[in-house]
Amino acid sequence: MKQPLTCLTLALVFAATGASAAALPESAKIDEILAKEWQKYSLQPNEKASDEVFLRRIYVDVVGRIPTIDEAKAFLASTDKDKRANLIDQLLGSDGYVANYFNYFADILRLQTDTKGALTGYAYADWLKSALKKNQPWDGMVRELLTTDGSSWDSGAIGFYMRDQGMQLDHLAATVQVFLGTQIVCAQCHNHPFDKWTQMDYYHMAAFTYGMDSKKGYNLNFGKMGKEGKNSPDAQTLRRDLKSVQESIKEVGKVLRYTTITETNRLPKLPHDYKYSDAKPNEEIQPKSMFGEAVEQKEGESRIDAFARWMTAPANPRFTVVIANRLWKRAMGMGLIEPVDEMTDSTAPSNGELMSYLEKLMADKKYDMKAYLRVIFNSDTYQRMPSKKDVALGETYHFTGPLMRRLSAEQVWDSVATLIKGNIDDKASEPNYAAERKLDALGKLYDTLSSKDPRQLVEDIKSKGGAESPEKLAKIKELTDKANELRRAGNKEEASKLQKQVSSLRNSGRKDAFAAVLGEEGAREFQRDYREGGVKAKGGKEKDGLVRASLSRAEIEKIMADAGGDKKKARELIDAAQKRNKVGLAMVNGATRASDLPSPSPRGHMLRIFGQSDRETIENASREAAVPQALALLNGPVADALVNDNSDFSQQVARESTNDAKMDAVFLGLLSRRPTADEKKIIAGVMTERGDNAKADVVHALLNTGEFLFVK
Repeated sequence: MKQPLTCLTLALVFAATGASAAALPESAKIDEILAKEWQKYSLQPNEKASDEVFLRRIYVDVVGRIPTIDEAKAFLASTDKDKRANLIDQLLGSDGYVANYFNYFADILRLQTDTKGALTGYAYADWLKSALKKNQPWDGMVRELLTTDGSSWDSGAIGFYMRDQGMQLDHLAATVQVFLGTQIVCAQCHNHPFDKWTQMDYYHMAAFTYGMDSKKGYNLNFGKMGKEGKNSPDAQTLRRDLKSVQESIKEVGKVLRYTTITETNRLPKLPHDYKYSDAKPNEEIQPKSMFGEAVEQKEGESRIDAFARWMTAPANPRFTVVIANRLWKRAMGMGLIEPVDEMTDSTAPSNGELMSYLEKLMADKKYDMKAYLRVIFNSDTYQRMPSKKDVALGETYHFTGPLMRRLSAEQVWDSVATLIKGNIDDKASEPNYAAERKLDALGKLYDTLSSKDPRQLVEDIKSKGGAESPEKLAKIKELTDKANELRRAGNKEEASKLQKQVSSLRNSGRKDAFAAVLGEEGAREFQRDYREGGVKAKGGKEKDGLVRASLSRAEIEKIMADAGGDKKKARELIDAAQKRNKVGLAMVNGATRASDLPSPSPRGHMLRIFGQSDRETIENASREAAVPQALALLNGPVADALVNDNSDFSQQVARESTNDAKMDAVFLGLLSRRPTADEKKIIAGVMTERGDNAKADVVHALLNTGEFLFVK
């Protein structure tokens, strides 16, 4: 019979594995709970991780990149007994935390910067980064995502709804899966086959968010232009005048599409083929929660506000557990509840006591994610060597240490960028001034349109020549019909010419319409800030390094000597070196945080090759190895960029005075440790055989090792 756990037993467990007391009492509580599990199942916890292993792991887990050579040297040389706890605090307070956890939450939220309305997508990404930078509590972030309406220039959080405009029912399924860890999507079309949810439950829940709509802001409403009767002479004149300027108005309104979300009173209706006896097809459905406490609207509270209050309440049976479990998995490699977003009433965590403690910890920390992660990272459990064996489906893992896992696509990219540019977190990325100025321009346009009386607006457009005469409208229709006819007949060239005439006719009215709305000077400012993007890229080719990519005289002379007088071979070697140098320099100058690139990156980009999510479904990223990844590291521009003289990595290695020190720098840069004695012997042989090419050979070899691509 197993002996009960005592303080002495705990002390012996930790002493046997060389573990020290955790830096925080809450961290020690995690270790205490897990130690009971280890004793219960006669398990030995993993050994304490070395400083080298901990260093690389904490950088990757917190800031999403490997440490620089200088950062590695400083930490490994430190004799401060609190250096691990201090490094955790330093990294959690850095911009790197923002970039790394932006990638994580962007994947969960399916954030796409090219969503409907690219500027709204940019504003959404910017909102998420800002929320993480100011350490906004998770419950506050979720409430803001659920309730924010208005325009993208006021709050990028509207991107949460804009992401799925026209698919409100699908959006509800994603909302429940992300924030409540429950998959209900099956119930959208029929009663859930494996859970208690009915199709009626789904529509009740969808009624809370269904009214969040994007139409306001680009459908300019001129239907209520006065109190006159519909058939009065005045009303008829207004309708006729409106028709004469409608094309111009449409052109002005185009730029405001997908920039505004507003809450309406619209409710979902059951599908026409609804087959259950509790309601009739096409019946309008009122809001009602699927589980937990009932949602009661307070006086003056909207449906969505009531829903958000219910969703994020500590009493909600799933909200706190889900985020606590998600972040535990992020740090340890596996959740206490798996999968993290398929909870049912019968779901049981692998360690109920620990899950209850983490749930309470999250609530006690008031959903401060940094404070919560700080506790996990300071635990002895997190700071142990990793478990390398895969956990089989259905098998229970008792967290004798974190699980070893591959770097994510963004972590690979950001680690490469670090090698190329050094501490990328000290080099704050330049804000997207062009996007900001475009958003400001749209805001001014919207405010101006909102402030104008519709009657006045029509008159202003007519006075500026923006009115479309019946003759002009007829001409546009005639040319459009003819162009379509030619296109169907296969005469694309003539159709294109006619389409240009149509565009010219329409654009003439658009210019006058903008001048009528904004005034002559305002229209010119809008053209500058919105149409031209406000800020142009600097430097052209000189900035991307391609102009400077030619070889030096010394490099050419060396190639000529290596070619042994063979001019053809020399030309081939020079061409190859120039191409390699161009690619390397382009990467050196273009290396930037994954979080600052389009989200997601286009197909074929290195990030997508390494499994970056397409953001079409929740957590759709992959960490599986693939042949294109190996080819990208073996034959792609990455290694060339690292050995390029302009890279921070190469410059750091070049500063070392001895070969031993240079090889130490290479290993510290790529693997966050110095080479072993056996590795030094192998490298010495490579240096003797390969000479100046040795560094490139070693870099290629290390870059393709599991040690570089995995978090230990």
